[in-house]
Amino acid sequence: MKIVLGTPVRTKPRPWLYFPVEAVIVNALDADGRARELLGFEGELWADSGGYQILKRGISISLDALAKRYGEIGCDVCLSLDVPPSPSDPPDVADKKAEATYRNWLRLRSELRGLRVVPVVHVYPDEELFLKWLRRYEDAEELAIGGAVPYVLITRGAPKGSRSIALKLIALARREFGGRIHALGLGSPSVSAALEALGVDSTDSATWRLKAAYGKVLLPGGGERHVTDREVAFGRRKAKDEELVELYEFLRSTGFPSLDGLPGFLKRLKASFEYRALVNAWVVVKSRAPPRSQAFRKLYEEAVNLLRARQAL
Repeated sequence: MKIVLGTPVRTKPRPWLYFPVEAVIVNALDADGRARELLGFEGELWADSGGYQILKRGISISLDALAKRYGEIGCDVCLSLDVPPSPSDPPDVADKKAEATYRNWLRLRSELRGLRVVPVVHVYPDEELFLKWLRRYEDAEELAIGGAVPYVLITRGAPKGSRSIALKLIALARREFGGRIHALGLGSPSVSAALEALGVDSTDSATWRLKAAYGKVLLPGGGERHVTDREVAFGRRKAKDEELVELYEFLRSTGFPSLDGLPGFLKRLKASFEYRALVNAWVVVKSRAPPRSQAFRKLYEEAVNLLRARQAL
């Protein structure tokens, strides 16, 4: 499964300058024709429409302006402008948002002929509604599953059993849709093994950089730990010695290119945001270990069972 690293255009570090990264995704609202030059990236470049940011910030962008921006960026993969439903939306409201999302894709696909314009279908508790819109994209070569992050990684305000809801819908999409499937925003090491078990082709994550900025490292199999002395307001769990040794051994065994002895490694983790970010990016790209937390391990086991059930059909 391909992991696409989410990143601002103007940022450091740039992991792809240190080790191979298959694909990078940028926000179209943050990028222009100099994106590749500023990133120093020659691989597969994805661009997100910024639909989530548009929703949260109350800003707007026309489809014509977005199409123009995608053309300027020169991205290989363009995610269509979506209108995400809230888990609390009644079905008629969610249906209208899905209709708007579908029409946006039709227009962008028409205006950006020759580019890979990927439509988005959103996770929503009504399985029949999800399936209805999934089938509208039967002529698409690839599909993105959006809106799953609140169900899987946040869960606050999501329906009871939200992780299972999202997982079953992703499995349904894999069963019904014959093209490539991308799971938006689910590239956490806690979830990637489950997605791979379901046959998802790609996912993305920007957590590698964000967690490093908070003084955290990501562990293989999921989990985040503080490694600095700063005061923290949330997620207070400090890394244990044995967890950092485990992380070090994972990096060493998988060929992380910037690794000193254990004492030097621990010192650099504590002192350098950029080094933590590189380590986190490597873990995101490389980790496929079953999740360490009980909740996400249950999700992984459910994914494996769904896969077996599909294979038995």
